[in-house]
Amino acid sequence: MRKVIPKKLSATIYNAIVNSQLSYAIPVWGGNESDLNKLFVLQKRALRNLFGVKKVSNFIKGHTKKVFYENKILTVHNIFNYATILNYSKMIFSKEPRYLSTLLHVDGSESESRNNRTYQPLFSLKHYKINFCYRAPYLWNTMCHNSKNCGEIVSAKNIDCLKNRLKRFLLQMQAYGDEVEWIPANKSLQTYLTMLKSDPYIPSVKFKVKQETKV
Repeated sequence: MRKVIPKKLSATIYNAIVNSQLSYAIPVWGGNESDLNKLFVLQKRALRNLFGVKKVSNFIKGHTKKVFYENKILTVHNIFNYATILNYSKMIFSKEPRYLSTLLHVDGSESESRNNRTYQPLFSLKHYKINFCYRAPYLWNTMCHNSKNCGEIVSAKNIDCLKNRLKRFLLQMQAYGDEVEWIPANKSLQTYLTMLKSDPYIPSVKFKVKQETKV
């Protein structure tokens, strides 16, 4: 496909064909990390094909970390983080849908107000810990517990502001560490924030983000 389309349209085509499929209802089905890891392999393969990422050698595939950052593309793990946190924050702002906001105690009746934290359901079985009702408040409270790094996100006054800050934060999280190799902190919000506590210095990202062309 990359041989017949302009290079500047690669990101647009990716969003239309690949990202739309990965992000569809992902807060519902994306809580299983093993499934996301399998999809991440396919996602990287799609980027190599669309952006023409060349092999390092006959035995090493082309690295995609730089492509993700330069084109402002979230990994499937962070698509899940982004969509789940965003949908949960919409519930906090609007108290809708009513039945779900009541179930998760974000309708104003029993929600926690300290540091913007919300009610966290308690499940003992792992099976229940991958659904939205557990993962959404877990991710939100993880950010609330780390106000130093996430304070601007959880204190956003509206959804549009929160969306921009959250995506910028997740892109920075993806670029953390080595420029080539993916590490657990690039995929897990909890791991990333834990690493920032032990190493508060965030290395400057050496990738350059492509400027959006005005039509």
